[in-house]
Amino acid sequence: MIRRDHIYYDLRELLVSLKVLLAVLLLGAFLVLYVSLDFVYPFALLIAALFAARGLIGRRCPRCDGPLREDRAAPDQNDIFTMRITWRCPRDGYEEEEKTKGDGGLFGVN
Repeated sequence: MIRRDHIYYDLRELLVSLKVLLAVLLLGAFLVLYVSLDFVYPFALLIAALFAARGLIGRRCPRCDGPLREDRAAPDQNDIFTMRITWRCPRDGYEEEEKTKGDGGLFGVN
């Protein structure tokens, strides 16, 4: 499942995939409900560690597994509360765009 040349990209996608999260949650729920309530904290730490590892890996290029850098950010023309961030790979020029909701400042003024 993890390709040889795309370790970080595939690992980042695997860490917070729906199947992995459901498996961890089901195992945690089983152990907490049927074995002992002492398993609550280790599984909470495990889920937090999954998200932290994904954050530490950062955004990766699906083509070359290089880190993506923020190229530009601009407010959306249609919605003042939305920012459009463009991520670019410095190695091969791969580009992806992200829409981020946020506050537009006091009364929606930029």
